[in-house]
Amino acid sequence: MSNSRTRNSILTMATSGIRQGLTLILTFVSRTVFIRVLGADYLGLNGLFSNVLSILALSELGIGSAISFYLYKPLVNQDKARIRALMTFYKRCYECVGLFIIVAGCSIMPFLKFIVNMDQDIDVNLYLVYFLYILNSASSYFLFAYKQALVSANQEQYKIEKINIAFTFINCLADIIILLIFRNYIVYLISKFLLVLIKNLITGIRIDKEYPYIKGKEREQLTKKEIVIFFNDIKSVALFRVGSTLFNATDNIIISIMLGTVFVGYYSNYYLIISQITVIVGLIIRSFSAGIGNVIAKENTSKQYEIFKQLDFGVYAIGVFCTTCLFQLLNSFVKIWIGGIDKNYVLSQSVVFFLVISFYFDTTSQITNSFREGSGNFAVGRSLQLVGGIVNIILSIILGKIFGLVGIFAATVIGKGCITVTPFLILVGRQVFGVSGFLILKKYYYHFLIMLLCLVISWIVCIPFHMKGMGMFVIECIVAAMIPLVVIALFFRKTPEMKALIERVYVRK
Repeated sequence: MSNSRTRNSILTMATSGIRQGLTLILTFVSRTVFIRVLGADYLGLNGLFSNVLSILALSELGIGSAISFYLYKPLVNQDKARIRALMTFYKRCYECVGLFIIVAGCSIMPFLKFIVNMDQDIDVNLYLVYFLYILNSASSYFLFAYKQALVSANQEQYKIEKINIAFTFINCLADIIILLIFRNYIVYLISKFLLVLIKNLITGIRIDKEYPYIKGKEREQLTKKEIVIFFNDIKSVALFRVGSTLFNATDNIIISIMLGTVFVGYYSNYYLIISQITVIVGLIIRSFSAGIGNVIAKENTSKQYEIFKQLDFGVYAIGVFCTTCLFQLLNSFVKIWIGGIDKNYVLSQSVVFFLVISFYFDTTSQITNSFREGSGNFAVGRSLQLVGGIVNIILSIILGKIFGLVGIFAATVIGKGCITVTPFLILVGRQVFGVSGFLILKKYYYHFLIMLLCLVISWIVCIPFHMKGMGMFVIECIVAAMIPLVVIALFFRKTPEMKALIERVYVRK
């Protein structure tokens, strides 16, 4: 690969960031129309079924992450026969995943009446709606989604971002037109399904043009031994993915059953904002993930740890900035955006606190996880997520009965902080970098305290501006953005990580 790691990372960040920024803006536009036309009940249904299908998508079991790891070396060596063999195997795996989603999804249909909890009936066939969600989720696995792993592993995601950007506009425009003209949820879902098919088809054709050798007739086959090793790695990734899903994809189901599906609709607006910010941050992190695999393949452990500390601090700074802004601005924004339609759309600040702390845990542990996967240490911490996810469900039910919505999200934070993040950092430190895990843990929670300090300062300073209208919201945005930057500069300006990161950005090593 002639392009430098940094150049490809910057191109990927720029194009993906533009696309995700547009997605965020246009999603708000289409969501506003959706709420005004169909209301909170349909919004809750939308969030609930999306969560159910994300659980079924667990059948993917992290195959993509494992394949990306196996692609690093043949991409560096330009071993086209090996790449074709891996992609053919990947395609077959994804076809099995798609089939499983359809079969397992349909088997859940008889239980929908226990999951959906509406105060009043809505004029739509729930089973047809759910089946359309199944088709939408499964279709990508049957088409060309598997090819995107090759682009990502080669750090050339920017080559297909024009397609993603174009369909961001098309999706938003189609949503608005169909909602305003037909005012029908079924027609809305059918249009989204068709657009997914078209986008995947165009993306697949584009990737074939960029990597024509993957369509070669001569195909090397993976040996039985290689397949066994691959699925042993998958077992470790799968346990990790199952736990993550139990954390992040069960809340809506618990909320629907315990509090009502309409509450899923109220929460889904916050989830929309946080998840979009998570995706943007994730794009930045993933743009370096393939580079991490390259670093691990070429550098010694000491150099890997040095680069890890620099990247980890960069992600931490981004995480503190986003967490502070989300905590301070979410309710003010939601009140301006849709609070006038129904005041119930604005959740309590305590709910927001636990949502953003969960976001912080997810964000600041991603680089650590990228080094874990990039080094092939899939078994490290594999059971932690699973145990934490199970505990999260139990705690969510217990605390949800006592404290309602706050209790459900507090349970997620407790599970992540105590059961997954803390021991995970210790294990990765020891087994990936060969350093004291407690050294990494000490630094992580020192950073965590600085983040809490940012939240406290921001909240105190912004009390006069909080939820006071558009003019005050602008001031609140400026203050909330400035506080984490100032605090990080004051506490970390002399650290080697901050100096090295600034140097890396300007010199572009």
